[in-house]
Amino acid sequence: MIDPAEMAERYRNARDLFLSNARLAKWEICSIPHPLQGPCEIDLFTDVAYCGNVESTNLLMVSSGTHGIEGYLGSEIQSRLLADDVMAVDRADRHAVMVHAVNPYGFAWHRRVNEDNVDLNRNFVDFGLPLAVNEGYEEFRSILNPVEWDDEYEVKLKAEAARALERMGLGALFKAVSGGQYEHPSSVQYGGNAPTWSRRTMEDIWVRAVAGKHRVTQIDLHTGLGSPGEGVLMTYGTEEQSRIKRARDMWQEILVSPPADTGDVLAKGVLGPHLESLASGRDVLAVVLEYGTKDPVEVLCAIVADNWLHHHAEVDSERGAQIKQLMLDAFYLDDISLREKAYLRAKEVVIAADAAG
Repeated sequence: MIDPAEMAERYRNARDLFLSNARLAKWEICSIPHPLQGPCEIDLFTDVAYCGNVESTNLLMVSSGTHGIEGYLGSEIQSRLLADDVMAVDRADRHAVMVHAVNPYGFAWHRRVNEDNVDLNRNFVDFGLPLAVNEGYEEFRSILNPVEWDDEYEVKLKAEAARALERMGLGALFKAVSGGQYEHPSSVQYGGNAPTWSRRTMEDIWVRAVAGKHRVTQIDLHTGLGSPGEGVLMTYGTEEQSRIKRARDMWQEILVSPPADTGDVLAKGVLGPHLESLASGRDVLAVVLEYGTKDPVEVLCAIVADNWLHHHAEVDSERGAQIKQLMLDAFYLDDISLREKAYLRAKEVVIAADAAG
């Protein structure tokens, strides 16, 4: 079980290793402080490391921790990429950037969401326009947001989720439950009511990084969906689109790209499409490298338990420690062989993207 002190130590260790490896690899570093603190009052940061030729028209970016706790595997991958000099520091024809902990608050507190209970990958919308309504979410809102949580409720939730999965299929259920909602701030999958600190910070990093660039590739590291340890590149679009053709040329069968009009595709509020929109008129490709961890029902259970904890209980309690362990189990690969498999896939993806630049 993981208590706040262990969460603080895990965050510090991950960040320290990333920064140490970046310095050893001769990358430049910029650290952006978060306005709030983490467990045990530790300071939190989004760290940006960069190398290569900033004047180049080619950019390769790798980011981690958009979904907070998912950043622990992403951080390990970034640190190993630095240690192995996979993205050569002296390339004159390419500028490389790593963003460590897009959402440092969720990273440190072992949450997918940020300090406002916002899922960042539902926050990248235009809040000046009417917000989308996820009609499918209402069917599950009650069971996803309990007032009481215990072993009996966990069993009930898993049984209900398993039945819904069999009835609807993974794609439709995922869209209903995870598609985002903008009406219930204390409920799971909340998209927010304004741009968050992490969104504004990432936009600023992005705008500075893409200035003067013509060809851009952005890879955002995630966990929690798919087969354990298996990394798959995810985006959306049709095979005729130039961005998908470029992705196929680089990554071939590693890429999963359902058509944009497929009913199960989640594109609203997501980081990648938003970043692409901020660099229109350029050859920009933003994708997710997603790693499987646990069964989807187990992952959902952890998310629901964590949301309950932060709204109805104390993090620094025995139950809190149990739930934080549940979160780590759902979004991190404890098996070293699976982490090695994950790293080798990331290395393959980054090398292909770097070579194509």
